[in-house]
Amino acid sequence: MDSVIDDSPSGSNGEEKADFSSSRNNDDYDSETELGDYTLKRTDSSSSLSFIDLNKLLYLQDFDFGVGLDHVSDSAKRRFNEMKTKTKQRLNRLKIDSNQTRDLSKLQELLNQRLAKFDEKVHKNLESSATEKLFYALAVSCIAAGGFVLGKYPSYFHVFYTVLFCLLMPIRFYSYFKQSFQYYLADLCYYVNLLLMLFIWYKPDSKSLFVSVFSLSLGTLSFAVITWRNSLVLHSIEKTTSSFIHVMPPITLFVIVHEMPKDFVKERFPAVLKIDNWNFVNGIIITSIYYTVWQVGYHYFITIRKKKEIENGRVTSFTYLRKKNKATVLGRFVNSLPYNWMQITAFTFIQFFYQIFTMIPCPLWFKYKHFCGSFVAFVFIWSSYNGATYYIDVFGKRFEKEVKKLKQEINDLQARVDSAQASPEMKPQGSSLSSTNDGEFSKEDNAVMIDKTSGDSFTSGSHVKSFSLENSI
Repeated sequence: MDSVIDDSPSGSNGEEKADFSSSRNNDDYDSETELGDYTLKRTDSSSSLSFIDLNKLLYLQDFDFGVGLDHVSDSAKRRFNEMKTKTKQRLNRLKIDSNQTRDLSKLQELLNQRLAKFDEKVHKNLESSATEKLFYALAVSCIAAGGFVLGKYPSYFHVFYTVLFCLLMPIRFYSYFKQSFQYYLADLCYYVNLLLMLFIWYKPDSKSLFVSVFSLSLGTLSFAVITWRNSLVLHSIEKTTSSFIHVMPPITLFVIVHEMPKDFVKERFPAVLKIDNWNFVNGIIITSIYYTVWQVGYHYFITIRKKKEIENGRVTSFTYLRKKNKATVLGRFVNSLPYNWMQITAFTFIQFFYQIFTMIPCPLWFKYKHFCGSFVAFVFIWSSYNGATYYIDVFGKRFEKEVKKLKQEINDLQARVDSAQASPEMKPQGSSLSSTNDGEFSKEDNAVMIDKTSGDSFTSGSHVKSFSLENSI
């Protein structure tokens, strides 16, 4: 049964009448019901009223669909009241839906931010600068050039080492001073490289200097690659330089002792031929003298004179190793000592005995070419393996860590979304907003689009197409 609202005057007395009859009998009849600024227009349609702006209904809480129908039957009034109740329930449900939709939008925005941040971190870790790419190419070229010089022109290998030393050390000094790591430049590895440069270009005939340089290079420096996981990471200037100052002195001395022609060695490095048989005891004594000179100078200029800077947080090799190895047996022993000077003394003696221990195979390295060559090759391969570990494990674990963190954040957000959807007031996003069987909104014609940007407006274009009264009355 279709409804007809009649507000036009009838007869001379001007009384209002409400006529409910079939629209087929009233095709030529049209009227309006005025409600302030809101107008309900009746058309010739037999199925619905014309458009009603749902935004206006949101602000019209007391709107009465039955106005002007005081003289209709109780059944008609009841059906109008039922429609009014259902409409108000729908509006309230849409308001609740808007709040929770706004929360879901915030969760989605937060998730997008996390994804963008994750993507930025991944690209930052994987991307290389132009300088790193250039240095990678130069590092590979230098390794190839070093192999060529060693095999073809071994007499010039010490020159090749000197050129690389003069190129890399200024960069290391600049970068370490810039990062406030300058106290690392007083470590033993730099001291040994300076001794080697001194032997090559100033005192090639000094037997004691050669013994000390050979023992320290194929002793402490070589084993430091193994002990402290020195890594040959070719794109990193810092790590490649660290590998250089630990690996190149042993290789250079191997070439001088075993690869250079004897006539050239006799003329250019006479101290090498002065040693017929390596005296282990004399080697320890001579090397200990050079080692003590370095250790005394280190503690005077760094530990004592720079005490305030170190206490204020300036990093040294001693403070770094003490912190890094605090879980080891020696680390716990050193850190358990009550006074700082006692800790420094204990650390110094540990270094000294470590140096003596690494010197034990030096007579073999000096006498036997293949043993020495195999050991030097092993040190280089170990450094390269550490570099591969850095590329694969460190980058991979860093990426895996970021993925796990993102996964946890997504799980937390999903749990919040599931909790919101599980709420009794939450309307599933994919469900129909209405059903045509109960007189509410139609799925196709009366779908309500929710404005997610404000969460307060509910529109479909500018209106809801129609309220169907055909199934309600």
